[in-house]
Amino acid sequence: MVQEIVGSDEQESGQDEQLLQAAHLYYVDNLTQAEIARVLGVSRPTVSRLLTRARDEGIVQVTIRPWKVRDEALEQQFVQLFGLKGAIIVRGVGVYSSAAARKLIGYCAAPYVAELIHQNEIVGIGQGRTLAELAAAIRPSSALPPQALRIVQLLGDVAPHHSETLSHELTRLLASRLDGQAYYLSAPAIVESKTLRDILINSDTIRPVCAMYQRVQLALVGIGAVEDSPLVLGGLVSPEQASQMHREGIVGDICGHFYDQDGMLRATVFSNRTVGIGWDELRQCPTVVCVAGGPEKVLPILGVLRGKVVNYLITDRLTALEVIKRQTDG
Repeated sequence: MVQEIVGSDEQESGQDEQLLQAAHLYYVDNLTQAEIARVLGVSRPTVSRLLTRARDEGIVQVTIRPWKVRDEALEQQFVQLFGLKGAIIVRGVGVYSSAAARKLIGYCAAPYVAELIHQNEIVGIGQGRTLAELAAAIRPSSALPPQALRIVQLLGDVAPHHSETLSHELTRLLASRLDGQAYYLSAPAIVESKTLRDILINSDTIRPVCAMYQRVQLALVGIGAVEDSPLVLGGLVSPEQASQMHREGIVGDICGHFYDQDGMLRATVFSNRTVGIGWDELRQCPTVVCVAGGPEKVLPILGVLRGKVVNYLITDRLTALEVIKRQTDG
């Protein structure tokens, strides 16, 4: 009986030794798992299991120096310079693409945006690629009762085919993430005439959604550079029309409304043809959060900040620095 217990202890001791050996060879000597398998005389899957156990049992402990997700000093500078309610500026390293900036902003900002959303609110959401990354990453910050939130679509859709960046899809996704009730705007973002637009917004299916716009407490919106806008990419605005607006000093659009670098609403051939939240309704929302990043968004961001169209900014550090530079250079 005693011999059996000793044998068990020896076996356990041998297993612990093997864990230590595998961990040392992998993390200290930098051997590959295949090389460790040859040294220990075991299979590669066995090495993988040993390394997993070493981490699970605390033999291997990973220590990472704290990394600040946000640039708080730069955020405070934006708040003071533009009179914002708040800002989330995500720190990035080195030079990276606009696509990488969108993913970084969406993933890193999502937990902080969740803290802005409260029970029983009406939350509006627009469209855009960065906003899509945010909606995909967001989780409720606390246990919200089902249906406590109402998520309303702020702009009609910009393309006939399915896309993860469409306002309809973002409304569905955000409502799903936060256990809220989704309210859809079943119409194109821009229609052929003011008459058709008036008919649509007064229809039985769309009128109740539009009536919610005056009660939106938090609006999450993307912005488009005028020649790279989702409206252009979706075919509702032609490249020629976008180029003409650019020559006229228009730098971007927000929820289908076009504006210049001072954030002033500009009349275009699309005025009064947009199906979605109105310009004045958007500006009257208590909190309007602009979610955008990348070099092409510098002037559009500067415009909505100068014009007080939004009062909360979410972007990345490199974009933010360029916005500051443009503002200080005049």
